[in-house]
Amino acid sequence: MAVLAQPVLALGGSQSSANSGLSAHLVMVLSREGNRHGACTGTVVASNVVLTAAHCVAGKKQVVVAYAESGSHVLQRVVARALHPGFSRNASVSVDVALIRLERPLPARLSPLPIDRGESDHAIGASRLVAGFGMQRENDEASAGTLRSANMQVLPRLFPRFMRLGTSVDAELSDAAICTGDSGGPVLDRSESPPRIVGVIYGRERFGSAKSCGTIAQAVRLAPQRQWIDATLAKFSGGAAPRPSREPLSLQR
Repeated sequence: MAVLAQPVLALGGSQSSANSGLSAHLVMVLSREGNRHGACTGTVVASNVVLTAAHCVAGKKQVVVAYAESGSHVLQRVVARALHPGFSRNASVSVDVALIRLERPLPARLSPLPIDRGESDHAIGASRLVAGFGMQRENDEASAGTLRSANMQVLPRLFPRFMRLGTSVDAELSDAAICTGDSGGPVLDRSESPPRIVGVIYGRERFGSAKSCGTIAQAVRLAPQRQWIDATLAKFSGGAAPRPSREPLSLQR
């Protein structure tokens, strides 16, 4: 999440913390399409399946996941991807959720988190934890890659399939900043252990001159998508073994 040039309370600021134990569940989702590169956040939901935002993996992108290992980063190829049928690249609001299957299981230290089936209360003001690997300073790509998290609350204008999040119910446009790289990150209900994934961050409401960062996270609620999620996970677990990929793993900028 981001710290903008102006003084705000953001995920790179006083209300955030690094890691918060979530490094055992989150990975970076990196993509390349031609000369364009992208970075998002993903949450492990099975030994070889990651939940993220659909726009992060849509189209003809080459996609890998990255995670820290022995002081460096390991990349794993994505061999299958499923975009929610309610996702549209041309719509400002859509069910921006995807599941991606990896070529092999992740290390045992990266464990899945449970997905909400409707157990979580999404009342206005409900406490949520959001997390991501996004930039901490606008337009500063070098500031991305550190996993940060912050406590937020469900804001008014709650919809059956979507939610808005800020540091307080009366959040203003100088509130928490969601930045490039945070898309696909989880919205977590920590009322139980391990925390439950209740939403996926897919965007932010911009303000002022901000181009890459904005305020107030927007997220897709996952409980209404459980039928599709369960069907996709079943397909991934019962699908044929993927063919070896000839794509190079390098996604250097």
